Amino acid sequence: MADGLLNKASIILTPTGYKAGTLYNVAPVVEPYEDFDFARASVASRVNSSGLVEMVGRTLGSELVTNGDFSNGTTDWTNASSDTFEVVDGGVGHSTSLHIVVSAVNRGAYQSVFVADKTYYVSLDLKVVSGSVYIGKNTRKLNNQNYNNSDWQTITGYLVAIDDKIRIYSNEASEFYVDNVSVKEVIDTNNIPRISYDSNGENGHILLEPTSTNLITYSEDFSEWASSNATLESGYAAPDGSTNAYKVTGTVGSSTVYFAGVPNLSSTSTRTIWARTVSGTGTINLCSYGDNSNNNFTITEEWQRFEVNGTTTSTGESNFYATDFRFQQPNALTEIIIWGAQAENLSYATSYIPTYGSTVTRATETLTGSGNSTLINSTEGVLYAEIAALAEESASKRITISDGTLTNRITLSVAANIISGFINVNNVTQYTFFESGQNITSFNKIAVKYKANDFALWINGVEYDVDTSGSTFSANTLNVINFANATITDNDFYGKVKALAVFNEALSDSELTQLTT
Repeated sequence: MADGLLNKASIILTPTGYKAGTLYNVAPVVEPYEDFDFARASVASRVNSSGLVEMVGRTLGSELVTNGDFSNGTTDWTNASSDTFEVVDGGVGHSTSLHIVVSAVNRGAYQSVFVADKTYYVSLDLKVVSGSVYIGKNTRKLNNQNYNNSDWQTITGYLVAIDDKIRIYSNEASEFYVDNVSVKEVIDTNNIPRISYDSNGENGHILLEPTSTNLITYSEDFSEWASSNATLESGYAAPDGSTNAYKVTGTVGSSTVYFAGVPNLSSTSTRTIWARTVSGTGTINLCSYGDNSNNNFTITEEWQRFEVNGTTTSTGESNFYATDFRFQQPNALTEIIIWGAQAENLSYATSYIPTYGSTVTRATETLTGSGNSTLINSTEGVLYAEIAALAEESASKRITISDGTLTNRITLSVAANIISGFINVNNVTQYTFFESGQNITSFNKIAVKYKANDFALWINGVEYDVDTSGSTFSANTLNVINFANATITDNDFYGKVKALAVFNEALSDSELTQLTT
């Protein structure tokens, strides 16, 4: 927003400060601040300023493991029938590591730190000389994996505890080294707003989305997926900064990896996944059964999130092919890396919802309740917003200034390449605007000016609809701003918000040009 006009705005919202339940305004700078009320009854993901996917509202508790670096020998760790159980120098960076040799399955080391059915973030360094190792319990393993990495590897992931013990156990006769074991409880706090960014860490905005459910029950653990003529290997760097991505190795013309039978997937669903090449550039295919060459995508060494809309085998159930080596032409690939699969019953993709064995729902978001009759001038002013819709869908997404009813309101709406709205005074429409041909999924700078016999709509530096006849509200009528309809029962605004401002005077044409350019 134009800096020179900031001192004229009575309310300014930009992507700045927040806490659970509140999104702070930049203005006013003195009480009453009239900040926005924010609600979302779940955690949710965003892309942070470093370009990494992260969960907003999800934090980690304090360290629960004692002597996780084995600097005090084997103290606090229990030997579970291991033949060798000693702390030794495991090589560079691992001067104190636990060395374990076992002759059978389900033997190793454990420590009691869990509470059953709670979720924990687990991290440890592991080197397997022979055999294979799992973390957790054989019926509920970290990343559902058996590890046989011959070099030191950092393993991370989320684990729902089955009892009180963190186990590092053999899956067969094995020899392995362990170091830097860490366990922290996952703590989720609802109602925390999201300031999200583009994948390059730029273009910060407030993100508002409807409710959605990821129907893929294992969004990151591809060992739970079906495959044909393909091998999968975990432990690769992922878009969230973890090492939970999988490398898929296959044969062009005969290899597939897919999640079979996604339940309750509608014919208008959307499926997404992050993918990149190990090296070079090629083509992958994301599809349902009955493959469609329109679902071919160019893949490079950079992470990208790929999206397929509305292709299912039948209403109610479908396979999600995360990668299909049958359609990798003209540049054939035999190796790619994948992460973060999602299938949701919306016609467009929303932010990533991670799952670890069951479907997960992100709750709807609302942003309401800012303003008062002093900060909002009912007789004249400007409502300004720099916004982008999530998709070109027909249902209107609204921002309103009102008295809390449908009787008196200023409504700005975006829907299906249209920017529109109206001003109702005592339930009589005084001004309507309707501009089609607008790209509503790109950011638009929109200003609605209102004053008796002086109404106008400005979009991206251009004056569109003008009306020189009409009344405005009685003094002290308007007192609330909502990113929804005036009664907050429908037409919630879902999209990206760079700025919202309210001006207590009808700005001049030159000022409106400056504001919206």
